[in-house]
Amino acid sequence: MKTFTQHLDLNEKISLEYHDTLNTKIWDNFKLKSEVRKKLLKIGTTWQEFAKIPDNFVNDITLTGGNANYNYTDKSDLDVHILIDRNKLGPNRVFVDEYLQDKKILWSLTHNITIYGYPIELYAQDINTELVAGGVYSLLHNKWLKMPQHGNYDFSTDSNLENKALYYMDLIDKMIESKMDVKSFQQLRAKISEMRSSGLQKGGEYSFENLLFKELRNQGYLDKMNQYERTIKDKELSL
Repeated sequence: MKTFTQHLDLNEKISLEYHDTLNTKIWDNFKLKSEVRKKLLKIGTTWQEFAKIPDNFVNDITLTGGNANYNYTDKSDLDVHILIDRNKLGPNRVFVDEYLQDKKILWSLTHNITIYGYPIELYAQDINTELVAGGVYSLLHNKWLKMPQHGNYDFSTDSNLENKALYYMDLIDKMIESKMDVKSFQQLRAKISEMRSSGLQKGGEYSFENLLFKELRNQGYLDKMNQYERTIKDKELSL
């Protein structure tokens, strides 16, 4: 079985990081840089139009995730959330959720927008969803809704995180090598997603489950699964 570092290039260790200050490319101390805020608002409203969400349905547009906290890396996204009452989009909540998820995926496949090298991750968040444990910044009102709290974290020494990340990386590699069907990958992705959601609800931004999700994303394994699924689906549809 491969060691964790054998999975990575040139003995690179776990990608997660923790800093003493917010990302200086994005922030001036605790104030979001004006040019960043304006661009993120423009991107958010453009996605809102793309998803056909009326202006009066939008309560706020926020920035959250690693770049609104101390655990950013050079692979971190800028997580822009459009806060809406999803029930207003239609009575069938399952259909609405799937519609918004499809819009999110389609946008990511057809756009490559970055701010100072950081990709943008867009998401329609229901207003009834509790705020995450980390920082949340209102782009509309230019103020913190929830200030990030600095802690004492050292991800590089977390052997449990390394071992669990290695387990899933090996599992994904073996599933691809074995040419598993799309349904198997969908089930695995759903498991990882549910695990992350549970971790965020119970332990917030620095929960083990969310850190594991971020490490798999940073190492490219979530993209690897998505690419494999698209390849299989394209082959099935081709003649």
